[in-house]
Amino acid sequence: MHFDYCTTASIDFIFLDEATFSAILQHPDLTITSEERVLNAVLLWCLQAKEVLSIYFCPLCASRYFHMPYLRSWRGAILAGQIPIFDYLVKEAINFSESKLVSPENDQNVRFQHRRSSFKELQFICDGDSNGVLYFSGTSYGEHQWVNPVLAKKITTSASSPISRYTDPKVLVSRSYQGTSFAGPRIEDGRNSTWWMIDIGHEHQIMCNYYTLRQDGSRAYIRSWNFQGSMDGKSWTNLRVHENDQTMCKPGQFASWPIVAPNALLPFRFFRVILTAPTTDASNPWNFCICFLELYGYFR
Repeated sequence: MHFDYCTTASIDFIFLDEATFSAILQHPDLTITSEERVLNAVLLWCLQAKEVLSIYFCPLCASRYFHMPYLRSWRGAILAGQIPIFDYLVKEAINFSESKLVSPENDQNVRFQHRRSSFKELQFICDGDSNGVLYFSGTSYGEHQWVNPVLAKKITTSASSPISRYTDPKVLVSRSYQGTSFAGPRIEDGRNSTWWMIDIGHEHQIMCNYYTLRQDGSRAYIRSWNFQGSMDGKSWTNLRVHENDQTMCKPGQFASWPIVAPNALLPFRFFRVILTAPTTDASNPWNFCICFLELYGYFR
């Protein structure tokens, strides 16, 4: 299991004994998304253990690979003043980030080495940005200029209703505004079911921590829906549940929502948004009217 999920989904790891926790942190196959999460786990563990153990465990974090904003937030913090070794590591990491130098005699130290990470960080910046996973797929994962990832055969998109003039799944990742774009309802288990779905391919997964939708030109605003992930496209996990969400209120509007841990640390191949109640449109209440979807998080 991924280190981040094990230390976020449950805090039972704080009861591990010193030898076991040390062995995990130094294991050559330890996979993480960021060193910041390792430090968070170490500090949480140290609160449960003897305070002096922070002198031993803090140096096991590859502090030189912390992100600069994170480092600066720790500089001068109360914790840094209380734990001298932590204050030293923060200053060391800042100096390294500014100089990009590593001492040859120390290059075997765990703090100077990248830990294994099979994930690429693609984080949300703002509505409609070019930092998402689906945009990245359209560049063949950073190899060339962007093209629609469906046309490039990097991902597939689908809808609950058949393809038509106004139900074109590839539009969802085209980055072009559409005045009319909707998925219509189908009957599943005896009731209306309306959804848009993304398949990023059998070789890829996302630990999704943010997603964005864009309303088409209609006033059929969604109010209750689920954002879900799946590994097989059949069994679905709710990543975020929206009930009477009033966010969407203008034609063409972007809106984005975070996914809260531990769900944000679950990797999935398939993602979908599915209506759980009618929209504000009385004439076609089960049409899901959006023209854009983007995913963010850790991609591999």
